[in-house]
Amino acid sequence: MGARVLIEDEMGRFLLIKRTDSGDWGLPGGSMELGESLMDVVFREAMEETNATLERVTAFGLSSNLNLERHTYPNGDQLQNVSLLAHGFLANKDFAPDGGEASEIRFLHPSEIDRDRFVATEYPTFSHWQAFKDSGIFQIV
Repeated sequence: MGARVLIEDEMGRFLLIKRTDSGDWGLPGGSMELGESLMDVVFREAMEETNATLERVTAFGLSSNLNLERHTYPNGDQLQNVSLLAHGFLANKDFAPDGGEASEIRFLHPSEIDRDRFVATEYPTFSHWQAFKDSGIFQIV
């Protein structure tokens, strides 16, 4: 179990991280640790990877798609994710990549993202967020 978070700025762009393990772009997120709730993961991962403080956080979906949530890391490890999908607004100005998991940060609109350089399991999060905004229905995918 884990979470991934869409962090939106005041211009409607989303914070993306460049992963140090693959060089691909993706979203802040990660796995649950002992003693955490899924919402704890959302806040911790945003802070750990980007030094981002979040406000007005909304859990909008749960993704466990058998094909979509399968991931192989560069070292060959494979996993099947179950991810809480969350959205929050950036509350601070001193965000920065952590240098461990994220080497760069960018804010982009989803239409500006190069899908060939984006983590495939994470890209659909944008359409799930849009579906939630359009319907108000928690997305289970």
